[in-house]
Amino acid sequence: MPEYRIFTVDAFASKAFGGNQAGVVPIPSSQPLPDQTMQALAAEMNIAETAYFTPLEHHGADEFQTASTFNLRWFTPVMEYMLCGHATLAAAHVLFHELHNRNEELKFHTLSGILIVRLGSGGQLDMTFPIDRPLPIAPNQNHQLLAASVVGEYSDSLEILLSPALNYLLVFDPQMTHEQVVKLEPKFSSEAMAAGQQEDINAVIVTAPGGECDFVSRVFTPWSGDVEDPVTGSAHTVLAPFWAQRLTKTQFAAVQCSARTGHLGVRLNGDQVVISGQAVVVIRGSLSLD
Repeated sequence: MPEYRIFTVDAFASKAFGGNQAGVVPIPSSQPLPDQTMQALAAEMNIAETAYFTPLEHHGADEFQTASTFNLRWFTPVMEYMLCGHATLAAAHVLFHELHNRNEELKFHTLSGILIVRLGSGGQLDMTFPIDRPLPIAPNQNHQLLAASVVGEYSDSLEILLSPALNYLLVFDPQMTHEQVVKLEPKFSSEAMAAGQQEDINAVIVTAPGGECDFVSRVFTPWSGDVEDPVTGSAHTVLAPFWAQRLTKTQFAAVQCSARTGHLGVRLNGDQVVISGQAVVVIRGSLSLD
C-alpha cells in the first residue's frame, strides 16, 4: 500500500491560523497519483487549494533533497487551478523546511509556465510570477452585476479592469477606504454566478489604499468552491502593475484583509512580479491509499 506525506500549511502567515491554508502532498517519482485521486483528495481536504509536486530531474530515496526542478499542480475542492500563489509558497516551504531540500532556488513547471522560488531573508520565500497587467474595460451588464455583488451597487465612478491571462475582474472605487474594504459583505446571486461564468471570470478583486501598508485587497472566487480566497498570491500579479501606475513605485507592502489576513511583499521586476511571504506548517500526517 503506497503512503504519502501530507501537510497543511498556512501561507503568507508568520504564525498558525492566519494567512491562507493549503494542503501539500509530495509525490515520489516512483508513486504517481492519477488526476482523479488528486481531485478527490483536494475535495477531502476541503481547503482553498491542495498542491502536489513531483521531482523531475532527480530520482531515488533523496530526490526531494537534491532535486531543484519539480512538476507542480494545484486543485481546489472542485477543479484544477491554473495558478495559485499561496499553495506555491506552501509547497516551497515544505521542500525547504520539512524535506530539507539543499538548493537555494526551486523551479516549478506549472500550467502557467515555470515559477521560481528562492530562499529570501528573514524567513521569507521569494516567488517569481509572470505579470498580468489589468486593462480598463467598458463594463457590460455582467461586469456591472459582478461589481455590484461585491461593493453593494454599481456606479459609473467605479473603475473596472480585466486581467488578460487569469481573467480576474478588478474593481476600484476611488472613494473606498481600507476600513470599507474590510467591511464588505459580498452576495453572489445565481444571476451573478451565471454572469461570471458567461464572462469566464475566475475572481473578483476589490482594492483600496492601505493605512500602514501601500494597498489592501480582498479576492472573491465563488466559482472555485469558496466565496472568498483568504490570501491570493496570483491576484498580486494583477494588483502590482495597477498600483505601480498610481503610486509611481515598484515595491509594495500589501495586506489581503480577509478574516484570516495575509501579509505580502510585492515587487515589480520588468515583466515579472516577485511576491514574498512566510509560511507555517500546522499539520503533518500521512496518507494511505489502497
